[in-house]
Amino acid sequence: MSVDISMVIISLNSRRFVRGCIDSLRAAAWRAVTYEIVVVDNGSSDGTLDMLGRDDPDVVVLANAVNEGFCKAGNQGARRARGRHLLFLNDDTLILGDAVTRLVEWLDDHPQAGAIGSRLLNSDGTDQFSSGRRFTTPSAALFGRRSPLTRLFPDAPWARSYLMSDRIDSRAPYEVDWLSAAAMMVRRDAFEAAGGLAEDYYYFHEQIFFKRLKDASFGVFLDPESKIIHHEGVGSGVRTRRVRRRHIQAFHQAAWRWYCDHHNLGPYHPVRAVAALLLSARACALIAADMLKRDTGAAVQLQAGRPEGGVAL
Repeated sequence: MSVDISMVIISLNSRRFVRGCIDSLRAAAWRAVTYEIVVVDNGSSDGTLDMLGRDDPDVVVLANAVNEGFCKAGNQGARRARGRHLLFLNDDTLILGDAVTRLVEWLDDHPQAGAIGSRLLNSDGTDQFSSGRRFTTPSAALFGRRSPLTRLFPDAPWARSYLMSDRIDSRAPYEVDWLSAAAMMVRRDAFEAAGGLAEDYYYFHEQIFFKRLKDASFGVFLDPESKIIHHEGVGSGVRTRRVRRRHIQAFHQAAWRWYCDHHNLGPYHPVRAVAALLLSARACALIAADMLKRDTGAAVQLQAGRPEGGVAL
């Protein structure tokens, strides 16, 4: 029997966060919306599967022996899911009130829309500005979400344009280019029209997916009144310096590939080499800066028994 919405949670060594996410879903306001919870575990070694088997017999659990990555696991969950709509969730999210129900009702009322996302908040309730954005441009390398320049000059036009921060206090859903995979709801037929999640990407997979969705004539929206807490960066195990370095490398490799593909730069286009040089320099600078940081926090967590994580491993 089908349901209105299938929540597909991708987990990796985040037992207590998975517990909080599932509990928040059970406590959410659902009105007449029917749902199921599907957890795709990417080889956790922290007891996540034991907990789910013991405490959540109604949750559909798909256990991978190894880390398959977000997109492959997400597609695996989508194939098993029964919902008319799919909500992909990071394991470190908490649903607030009727956040999910609002999205289901809005999608049902707007058949031209293929996807809608929630407003993501930090653990302290402040805005993450990661929910819905415009497609990445070179200026985002300087005025991205985590950029020191954006923190110093939050009202700079490049930052406002990319993050769409001047729209976040709207009361009604508005159109965006792409949504964060931490909490994105996709209509089933739109998901299939886009060919599912982009398994050949790690970083930038959202932008690839939503570009395909738009190419299939579906709209992408953000509902700022649908709010979800995202404990960003704490799920999927401990991110040691080794993991952080691999994340930086994977991010910049994907950024180069996205830029070349998005602008149809052929294999011999000279801009490809310029983009590679600039992105390599940026990656080296970030890795060097990270090397100056002390890694004691991660070491303490590892000694406490929490496995090393990060899906770039």
